[in-house]
Amino acid sequence: MVTHSINMAWQRLKRHISYTVTIILTLGLALGALVSTYNLNYQLLAAPLPYPDAERLMLLRGALVDDNNEIKQSNFIPHAGSLTSYEKQPQFPEIESIALQNISIDVEQSLPSSPTFNIGAITPEYMQLLDAPMALGRYFSSDEGLGSQQPVAMISYSVWQQYFAGNPDVLEKTVVFKGVSFRIIGVTASQFDEPVLSTPNWHTDVWLTYDYNDSPAPQWQRNNIQTYQILKLHKSADSQTAQLSLENWFNEQLHQQTRGMQDFANSRVKLELIPFKTRIVGDASQVSLMMLLGSIVLLLIALSNICNLVLSRAVEQQRNFAVQAALGARPSHLFHHIVTELGLLFTCAAAISLVVATAIIWLLKSGMAGPLARLQTLQLELHTVVFALMTSAALCLMLAWIVSRQLNYQNIIRQLQSSGKGTGVQISATTRNLLISFQLLICLSLLTVCLGVFQTSWQHLQRETGIKEQNTYQVALNLGTLLQQMTLEERRQLLLSALDSLRALPQVEHAGIGGYPPISYWVPGFSSRQMQFEPGIKKNSFEFQSTAGTASYFNAFGTKLIDGRAFTMEEAINNESVVIINQYLARQLRERGQVLGAKLYSRNSQNSVEVIGVVDDIYLPNQPNIARIFIPAIPTGYPFIMIETKANAGISKAEINQLLVDIHPQMRVYNFQSTTTLLATHLQRDRVASIFTLVLSVIALVLAAIGIYGVCKYNIALRRFELGVRMSIGATPITVLILILKDNLRPLLIAVCASACILLSISALQDTLVPNTASSIVHWLVSLAAVITLVTGVTLASARDIIARPALHALRGE
Repeated sequence: MVTHSINMAWQRLKRHISYTVTIILTLGLALGALVSTYNLNYQLLAAPLPYPDAERLMLLRGALVDDNNEIKQSNFIPHAGSLTSYEKQPQFPEIESIALQNISIDVEQSLPSSPTFNIGAITPEYMQLLDAPMALGRYFSSDEGLGSQQPVAMISYSVWQQYFAGNPDVLEKTVVFKGVSFRIIGVTASQFDEPVLSTPNWHTDVWLTYDYNDSPAPQWQRNNIQTYQILKLHKSADSQTAQLSLENWFNEQLHQQTRGMQDFANSRVKLELIPFKTRIVGDASQVSLMMLLGSIVLLLIALSNICNLVLSRAVEQQRNFAVQAALGARPSHLFHHIVTELGLLFTCAAAISLVVATAIIWLLKSGMAGPLARLQTLQLELHTVVFALMTSAALCLMLAWIVSRQLNYQNIIRQLQSSGKGTGVQISATTRNLLISFQLLICLSLLTVCLGVFQTSWQHLQRETGIKEQNTYQVALNLGTLLQQMTLEERRQLLLSALDSLRALPQVEHAGIGGYPPISYWVPGFSSRQMQFEPGIKKNSFEFQSTAGTASYFNAFGTKLIDGRAFTMEEAINNESVVIINQYLARQLRERGQVLGAKLYSRNSQNSVEVIGVVDDIYLPNQPNIARIFIPAIPTGYPFIMIETKANAGISKAEINQLLVDIHPQMRVYNFQSTTTLLATHLQRDRVASIFTLVLSVIALVLAAIGIYGVCKYNIALRRFELGVRMSIGATPITVLILILKDNLRPLLIAVCASACILLSISALQDTLVPNTASSIVHWLVSLAAVITLVTGVTLASARDIIARPALHALRGE
């Protein structure tokens, strides 16, 4: 019986190919979007991390604050404190284990083309805490821990495949960094899901023992943003208790180690234990929830259209229903008839949705939505398939119930008794108006939210940065063993020689040397620090970020000098106590008196620097407008060279490397990017948001237009004779159009009122799901204008057959 019903339903659907294909594709695409975003949100918010006891894994973060809890330096944990607390882990009863990770980028010196690798210097506990799967070899042992000076390494699966061709004898080979040969003892498995605790999209290529971390000698008064301290709490331990225990110990040690240092007077470290999942997911959940909300809206619009199609088909099938009723079919039989037909359509749509979801997941993994967390392990799983089938089944039953409610059984019987004359089954006026109101409500609300998001993202994309974006390049240098083998003065002379050689290239306009620029490949950026307008303890402090370099470095970067003078080369070589400030800081100084010649003081100190120039503010992606101080210096540890080429000219990493090798074989480029590429990387999330909201708005408008057109066309078909009579007694086409438009504007009024209520509720959430621009009256009015235009256009298109032809055609039902 069931098989026969399915076969009969299939035969009926084969006779209506356009109806069948339209429903399957519409629902398949919309449901596929929902399934993929459900899978993404499950992965980010609900799926457990693939590490044992992941809920007990914590990342230690901190800040330097004063007695009033005012932040003096964000992201501050003394590097020496991290090492000492690691060694004294047994003193903390709440902590089961501590691991250290120090990340850096280095140039491998033995492989062809000298590739650049992401390096992770770790203690043995790191891999043990993560229970990292291995393709070959082993973890670091306790004999290779802190202080052992054992030159051993582990490599990632991708490095093994790309640079060692998957050779199983790789454990007998070495990699070379800064002149040290590291014996490879292990290869992580391809399924290893490395926790991203630092910069987005960071994936370690090579792990070294912690003794070979690429950081200056640890000090209590210096932070190290490359170091991450991971804790595993005991099962019964409270994170708050562990935090206070560590914080008290850190501050006791900090006060002892910095006694007499004015910069640390009245200062303490404030710690925070961040759960692994919170750190890994970050703000990716906001993006994923926005995508989920968008997919739900698309599905609602698609369902409204499908509902209209199914109801129209039900009207066409009224005679078949009447015959079945005459043969004894009850309402439950008619419901089964509808469910069987819709079940076939929705099953096919569910299958297509899985294909669509797979394609969307592939796009997400390729980076189309930016650096989202945990994409490496994102894939269709059993729960995803179950979700797709259950959602499809629930929608099928819901739609079948709606249709069966619209098919009044008694009316069907009366139609049979009256031979079908004048008593045909119709979709009720209330249902038709609800369909239009629902379409318009969704469309109006969605457009308002999308306009707010789009405007914010577009402003970020179009904003002038104040730096040179075209024909400029950032070149980060690696000096290899020269950091240990040469004195600071020798390295400085070597770098100046390299700079002279670069300037001699015909395509180079300007080139200068400095430290990390205000925007670079290091996406997380750097913490702010504090200085004072007056000498002494706690005297009118302000936050700032500093950049060191030569005058030509800042010129190539694009800072525009508007007052005073630039640095001289002598000032950069001698690290003179002069600075150039931005307008943001100059405005604060102007309120206090002079700008040029003003003195700025180190925190809690009498040491000062003199302001000799003012540059324009720069506006960088994801960074607040803050006081900036530019310092004359030639960094010799991890220098950057800023290059500006002539118009329509370029320069390559290989070309620079060849020039550096001729100066000294240890010098290499470890990161090379154009400013255009860097800005695109930092603006990726805004670009994704603008494209996503634009596409979502267009799709919503198109789907809404299709759905509203169908309902309007049906309404006009029911009123065809009436409209023909009006036209035959003198009504003009404009009069008839206005009459139809008035009918369509009634459900629009309902949608407008409902949309206003919904958006007022959403505005209360503001920063939770959508930005507060969603409540902007301007966006709402623009959206309302777009929807009114849409309704007018759809009304005109649906009424064209009536008003563009003589009234006789309408009276004849043609």
